[in-house]
Amino acid sequence: MSKEGFSFLICPDPELIKDRLAELLVPRGFSLRIFWGDEDVDVHYWQILTVPNMMGPPNAVVLRRAQDQSGDFWQKIESLLSMDRPSIWPVFCLEGAWKAGKATPPKAITQGKYWEVAQKKGWIWEHPGLTYNTLGQEVDKFAATHHLTFAPQVRRILIESLPLSVIALRNELDKILLLLGESKVVESNHLVCLDKQQDFDVFAFLRTCQTQHGGKDVWNSMLNDLEMASGDMLFPISALLVREARILWLLAQGQDNQVQLYPRLKAEKKQLAQKLGPRRISQIWDFALQADADVKSGRLRPVQALERLVRDAQRLW
Repeated sequence: MSKEGFSFLICPDPELIKDRLAELLVPRGFSLRIFWGDEDVDVHYWQILTVPNMMGPPNAVVLRRAQDQSGDFWQKIESLLSMDRPSIWPVFCLEGAWKAGKATPPKAITQGKYWEVAQKKGWIWEHPGLTYNTLGQEVDKFAATHHLTFAPQVRRILIESLPLSVIALRNELDKILLLLGESKVVESNHLVCLDKQQDFDVFAFLRTCQTQHGGKDVWNSMLNDLEMASGDMLFPISALLVREARILWLLAQGQDNQVQLYPRLKAEKKQLAQKLGPRRISQIWDFALQADADVKSGRLRPVQALERLVRDAQRLW
């Protein structure tokens, strides 16, 4: 029953954390005892962490979202981690967001002596979660597992349509698998089952607004789309505009390394960002906030605020 003295699992995606726990613990026969770091750990946690299970399998004492614990907790844990107990495996899951592609554990954790020990012995596992650069690997793994191939261009379209969340991605791939039936070739028509929540392409919307003809297309789309014409899409579109403005701002400022996009799409957005410039990009935030204020104050109905938002976006050019 070989094991690590203790382990740190660092990943922002909960599903990948669960995968790693199963990979580490199940083959060794450990029973998972899971606690949550965004809650106050009670005496039960400390008891399981210190008292071996004499009547059953050994315990892996897992603290999920451990990064939310206070400095006092980490000071208290240090003395416990210096004592190796073969039938107890402490595991700490640090699930906070990464910055610029790097893990950022709290200083309260990294200043402990146990952290240096874990680094030297390789007891720290890190994974950045899904990125646009690794989605292809997940799709290829899925295809290999189920012995699937892709029709021309379908793999690329699929990758560009998938979410950056492992559980959501797996749900989407499972839909395709059900739709395939006995077939082993993924065709473009199999992609119709993918989640359509992100159908509104803000980047395409901004590009379309650049020309007079494109502006007419935007208005025609609004008039012929029930959700658009009713104003129900105001807040989703407003939120997506704010997100897009942030991406364009970073690209306009030369902070390309903080934007995770497919290289081709990043190049296109950078071109648009340079064309707009910082002043006009910042106006997108103003337009979105104005639409929000107009509706919540009762000055405009959602459909009116959406119409104004589209007009404002066209004025950028």
